[in-house]
Amino acid sequence: MQRLLPRALVLLLVLAAAGDASGKRDALGADRIQPSIVRIVVHAQRPDWFSPWEFKQVEERSGSGFVVEGGLIMTNAHVVSDSRLLLLFLDRDPTGYPARVVHVAHDCDLALVRPEDPGILKQVPPLALGPLPRLRSTVETFGYPAGGTQMSVTRGVVSRIDDQVYAHSGIDSHLTVQTDAAINPGNSGGPVIQDGRVVGVAFQASLDLENVGYMIPPEVVERFLRDVADGRYDGYPDLGIRQSGMENPAARKRAGLRDDESGVRIDAVDPGGSGDGLLREGDIVLAIDGRPIANDGTVADGELRIRFGLLADRLQAGESVALRVLRGSARIDVPVPLRIYPPHRRHANAYDVAPRYFVYGGLVFEPLELELLKTFGDHWVAQGDKLLLDAFYQQPLQQPELMRRERVVLLRKLDHPVNGRMAWHRYAVVERVNGRAIDGLEDLIDAVESNRGELQVFELAHLRRLSVLDRRAADAANAEILARYGIVADRRL
Repeated sequence: MQRLLPRALVLLLVLAAAGDASGKRDALGADRIQPSIVRIVVHAQRPDWFSPWEFKQVEERSGSGFVVEGGLIMTNAHVVSDSRLLLLFLDRDPTGYPARVVHVAHDCDLALVRPEDPGILKQVPPLALGPLPRLRSTVETFGYPAGGTQMSVTRGVVSRIDDQVYAHSGIDSHLTVQTDAAINPGNSGGPVIQDGRVVGVAFQASLDLENVGYMIPPEVVERFLRDVADGRYDGYPDLGIRQSGMENPAARKRAGLRDDESGVRIDAVDPGGSGDGLLREGDIVLAIDGRPIANDGTVADGELRIRFGLLADRLQAGESVALRVLRGSARIDVPVPLRIYPPHRRHANAYDVAPRYFVYGGLVFEPLELELLKTFGDHWVAQGDKLLLDAFYQQPLQQPELMRRERVVLLRKLDHPVNGRMAWHRYAVVERVNGRAIDGLEDLIDAVESNRGELQVFELAHLRRLSVLDRRAADAANAEILARYGIVADRRL
């Protein structure tokens, strides 16, 4: 007589068999993906903004990347930034192949790398981009975490899709996909796969949440590829406005919004930005490209609600968005051609550039930007000079014309008899030199070098304090000061 197995045991066996089959399918999928994943080892060197003629020690770091069309490898900008030597390690190949960065986008943390020998990728299949993964769908992250030499695959669920600040630049906010697939140092730049296609690029983990990582979605990757199609990366344009929500019923009533209308109020327009001359303070932006803007500043986008500015993010410089605006009692359509707004980059972390500086009479001058503020240390927000922080963050909001100016800071003094006992010699914005208003580092240099008077007079913005040098003595001492402090050149522009 045939013996019957207990129903629960039959169910366990069925599930186990299904798991085995699923594992085999996953292994086969990984086998197809794995040859296209690259380990990247970078020897990087950062400048020293406090001593801008110097560089810090070379550091080694590693990340991941994947092969795309055109014999290129995609990875994160933060993996390859400030690189002095870049090596690629292909699947199961211990040889490090030299490579170079072809395009880098620090504002969206993406980069394209080309091996010096293009032949090494001849037999490596490129990976194709897929669509934005759906919420609660499963994805797999491929890469080389924690500096390991063996590829790792982790699985997770898409738990959120919204915009986040990208940590690499520190100021740029783009669409981001959150997952509980493990993303650790070394995973950066590796592909996130669904149904055999790339649906994201792993790039950062949460410092506040456990088992939470983030990936760059396909639309950001595709925009980057469109941008570099002409051989250069231009970056993200900006509407050039600052706005506030209209959730308050009294604010909506004051603005004249109808019950069936919603939008955001323009609080300021950046001088020289996309909206300059087209949009006005007090305008209520009702819609963008025909999509109504909610009072919290979001628009419907498929199954998501996203910040309305992300629609402009998808465009290139020179393309336009159509805004529906309530101005007074009139509802008007305003086409806005989009521009890059360079002044905003002063607030971003800087990479792949050396600081600009000028040394004269032992005084060190630099443009006021975020990297200079970071010379106060890891806790620069709390420990930095409050007047300098005010000049960087608050004054341009109160005086928008300052956004166009490159403000110059007297950073420090290299001690020498010619500048002995000089007052106010550190972390002060230079307003005028020899009576001439200063609009940039080159302007300051010209004001110094064209002066034929007896004194060099530096008027500082803070309380109109003065720092003064004897011109002839400072001119004569400059070469000696540079040699004493091991400075090869008195400037970098």
